[in-house]
Amino acid sequence: MRWLPLIALVILIGIAVGAPYGLGVLTESEFRSVMRDLDREGRAWGLTNLDYERYYLNAVARYELRWASGNGGEQVLPLVTRFNHGMTDVRAVTRLADETLARLAPLIPEGQEPRLRVEVGIGGSADFRLHIPRLEWGPDTTVAQLAGSGGEIAPVDLQGTWSPGNHQQLVTEWPGFSMDLGDARIQVGAVTLDHQLSSLGERLWQGQSRLKVDSVTMDPVLDDPVVADDVRFRFLSAAQESSLDASLKAVIGELRNAGRSLGRQALSLKAERLHVSSLDKAVDSFIELRSAEAAAQGGQADQGQALMERYTRLSESLQSLSVRGGRLNLEELLLTLPDGTVEGEGYLSYPSLPEEEWGQPVSLLRHTRAEGVLNVDRGMVWALPRAAQRVLTRLEQNHVVTPRDGRYHLDLRLESMQLQVNDERFEVPPLL
Repeated sequence: MRWLPLIALVILIGIAVGAPYGLGVLTESEFRSVMRDLDREGRAWGLTNLDYERYYLNAVARYELRWASGNGGEQVLPLVTRFNHGMTDVRAVTRLADETLARLAPLIPEGQEPRLRVEVGIGGSADFRLHIPRLEWGPDTTVAQLAGSGGEIAPVDLQGTWSPGNHQQLVTEWPGFSMDLGDARIQVGAVTLDHQLSSLGERLWQGQSRLKVDSVTMDPVLDDPVVADDVRFRFLSAAQESSLDASLKAVIGELRNAGRSLGRQALSLKAERLHVSSLDKAVDSFIELRSAEAAAQGGQADQGQALMERYTRLSESLQSLSVRGGRLNLEELLLTLPDGTVEGEGYLSYPSLPEEEWGQPVSLLRHTRAEGVLNVDRGMVWALPRAAQRVLTRLEQNHVVTPRDGRYHLDLRLESMQLQVNDERFEVPPLL
């Protein structure tokens, strides 16, 4: 028994000595795994590992952030991260590579530089903080990308946490920035972000995200200024068992142009009782389809089969979503510009079918019910999606709608495979 205290001491010393090394090995393994996941073809951006030097108490990783530029080329940002391995956590500080800092030196006050600090505990939770110092430059700046412009960006401090289960929290209050681009001046007032979300699948999240911007001003030299005051975005989402309720609201308190108030602008959407797994697959299928369409437009060969497979997968996902029921609401659409106004509201709902019918092919429209009202000033038709523009043109040609007092008015109703537009009824063909 007298040896027990000595044995315990030896064990504790072994843990103390071995913990930093063990955390160092684990950190390198996780870092390389993340790099492999992010350095894949088909992404708009990625991280490429250049070098990783691991020591007993610390490590240094050098890598590059790459993203596509507008001219078909690629932009590259070299980064350096230093890891410090403790007994129960890992601390990391990421900074720009020396050559990049040297190029940005004219913008940054002496003794300051952008930094990202991350601390990961033994349970997997992470706290991080991004700091970007005040940046200022004028037309004579030696930074090539900013030549001929001037601007001022207030310091940015972004704080956040990440917890196991992919729970994220981001908080920041940023005073904003202003830029003079020569042909226009852009000014963004105070920005407040409160973002708390957790993962529900590959593409879905639950929680809340709120963004508020005091004002946004675009002042072109050859045109009248546009000012948006009290800009707010809010996303709320909550899952109960296998169903999801979510809402998205975007509001501009007041939009002004050339000294004239255009009033409040708003878009409010709400989803109720949507099947989580089916919706997640439908969103993923849609994103993959858009990616395949972009590849086909870019001239990549052998994309026809990939497009068909993604169309089929999207159709199957939408059918699976519809048979389980749910409702989508357009609670408010209000857009007022100098050319006129677009206003609308409505809903689309699917009753839940018996479970024994869930695996059977169904028409997406056969058991759909929808109602809505849309008012469009003639001068605002251009603001509608192209498909809606073509439909409106056809309806006017067939005298289903006419612009009364310069405005189109549409009462819409869909039920039992019949679409009613104002006083006219149309049979809707089955659509899978």
